[in-house]
Amino acid sequence: MPNLFRSREGALTDVNTKTQLTTLGSQTAPGPLLVPGGFSFLKAAYISGVSSNEAADQGGFLFRLEGPGIERGVFNFAGGAFGTAVATGTHSRVPSKRIPINITVRPGQEILVFAEAVGDDMGTYQAGITLEFGTEVGPEGITLGEVTVEGDLTAVDTLVRLTAQGSVTAPSRLTPPDAKILKRIFYSVSSDAAADGEASYILRLGGDAIKGGEQTIIIGAESWIDVATGGDGMGVDMPVQMLDNLDLEITPNETLDIMAEMAGVDVGSSTVVATAIFQ
Repeated sequence: MPNLFRSREGALTDVNTKTQLTTLGSQTAPGPLLVPGGFSFLKAAYISGVSSNEAADQGGFLFRLEGPGIERGVFNFAGGAFGTAVATGTHSRVPSKRIPINITVRPGQEILVFAEAVGDDMGTYQAGITLEFGTEVGPEGITLGEVTVEGDLTAVDTLVRLTAQGSVTAPSRLTPPDAKILKRIFYSVSSDAAADGEASYILRLGGDAIKGGEQTIIIGAESWIDVATGGDGMGVDMPVQMLDNLDLEITPNETLDIMAEMAGVDVGSSTVVATAIFQ
């Protein structure tokens, strides 16, 4: 069946501040982003975002979909992470990434698209998103809800419970009342490379929601060594990644704990953003 695509982009100027994306290049006022008539599913989002890297720091992105066009009212998800040890001369290039969404939407109704920077202040930001609408749900299956959280890791071998969501300081971490499994996780992590070292990143899933007890997953690794005198360091950008087909059995309407830690040799402070998707 055919798909249709609608896009928005915009600039962000502060961390932990929800900013609506309302422009599309030369179209400074493209009007409301409406769910196309006859289309019942938002199948995917194509996302990208960068910071100006004006500080030797680290951060990440969240995207938020709201409005009457979203059947459940709101859908949040991780959008990437980035960091740099050098505040000048840093170059970032982030390709767009397709993220399967598969939520029900209301034809003819408006979707409000927001982006939000989290972590430390990296200057200014640019974010863009394309929504892919379909008449049928995508092959990944329908999504019944999500839990999206973020937080900072500041030392190795130190477990951190991720409980914030940018401007939302205490988001709900309850599993959907009609869900049976945690199907996939979107995530991204990056450090400010403030220390010479090499580290692995660990994600832990626990709480009353996970029927099989705590689950541990290695989600990446990172290293850093000081640049030569007079040299510049490249920015470290991790587009959002996906762990698919996890198929973890859950208890509905219980709290999911998403925790992270850095193991190995300290590479500085890191920002982690993660979204759990339920079916």
